[in-house]
Amino acid sequence: MTAKHQLVQRGRVWCFGDDVMNDGQVMDIEMTRQMVYDPVRLAPLAMGGLDPSFAAAVRPGDFVVAGHRFGQGPMHIQGPLALAALKVAVLSESMARSFFRLAVSAGLKVLPFAEGAIEFAAQGDEIEVDFVSGRAINYTSGQEKGFRPLAPAVLELVAAGGEQGWLRQQAPFRSGPQS
Repeated sequence: MTAKHQLVQRGRVWCFGDDVMNDGQVMDIEMTRQMVYDPVRLAPLAMGGLDPSFAAAVRPGDFVVAGHRFGQGPMHIQGPLALAALKVAVLSESMARSFFRLAVSAGLKVLPFAEGAIEFAAQGDEIEVDFVSGRAINYTSGQEKGFRPLAPAVLELVAAGGEQGWLRQQAPFRSGPQS
């Protein structure tokens, strides 16, 4: 695992409920229609459909904590790219399969089956999550909880910063003629 994309994160909690849509809530639907893939352009719009102040107020290390069916709807990578660019992580009670796949591809730290996440962490709490073990600490309430961690192969992709980072590690780009 790379130090660049650490798999232990500590930050504030931003709570969202059940049935959060990928298009229109996690990401502005116009960005998906215009096929914008630049994380720098996408990041200021993250979670804007639910909290227009989110992207300006969130800090690297913070967490989106959500209920069931996070990221549902059409399969577009813009939402995960924006959240990854903000360097936040996601804990959700359950997550749409397509959003999970795109999140891993984007290098977004997620625990998609964090049963009890909503009860564990309230808006503004400070928490720490070890994505390798699934161990979480809520420094505000003093609670500790174990969530189901990701498989080692998935963690390897996330630790590399996503699919592109992982591919670069496997076969680094070499310019010029090969011998």
